[in-house]
Amino acid sequence: MPYTDNYERDVYGILAFWLRNDYDHGRFLDREISHYELELARANQHMIQRLGEVWKKAELKNTEIGSLLHEAQHVTHEFHSLLTHTMDRSLNCSVIISTPVSLLDHMVREAEESQRVFQLIESGAQVSPADATIHENVFWLRQMADHLGYIRHYLDISNYDLNFKVTNMMQKFERLLMQATAHQTMFRRPRHENSPILNAFNQTIIKEAKELEAFKLELDALIKECAAATTSPPDLLEHIAREAHHLWRNLEDAVVR
Repeated sequence: MPYTDNYERDVYGILAFWLRNDYDHGRFLDREISHYELELARANQHMIQRLGEVWKKAELKNTEIGSLLHEAQHVTHEFHSLLTHTMDRSLNCSVIISTPVSLLDHMVREAEESQRVFQLIESGAQVSPADATIHENVFWLRQMADHLGYIRHYLDISNYDLNFKVTNMMQKFERLLMQATAHQTMFRRPRHENSPILNAFNQTIIKEAKELEAFKLELDALIKECAAATTSPPDLLEHIAREAHHLWRNLEDAVVR
């Protein structure tokens, strides 16, 4: 499916967003598992199939939402378990994969975040605009900085100017993450409406996330035209552009989704 940034943000749309994220992660991991690791490869293939099935149900909106939510929670929990087990084995040098440990951790964090979002949907709990702002910034700015690190990881070193640009952008998002983390402790609970400081910071992040989304899609076009040497997985840039879009949309709406 090609890149889309206009997915519906109803309950089905949010479930589909997170299920698609895990589905993509499974596909990206699949290409980096050694052919010696047959058991891991089979387990991951099973997860890709299951995630894809539940994602399609969310896309079609023809399953009762309570039943679909239960399925989404179950399959995401299973995938999270596979990822954490694989990460533990990778840290202990007992598995042959080319996925960086930090990327496995990145996937684990998103699986955990999806479970938190599913719990919010199930409980019907409300999150204040200030809490939503701080949470979304702290979580997603780390993911955005990670994305730039992985783009650099996959880019061939012969792309000197592009590597320099990506490194500068990564460092910018790392600084923004440090500021967001500071807000987490500076603005103490109970938090309600956004303060002028948080509002100003949000506008900065919205601007930067929009620019990052555009950059990722520009690079995606170069990769698809074979105009930039890279070992990037297919559709990686579309995947992470969609997440940048998700961040700035959440900040505009002051929600956790």
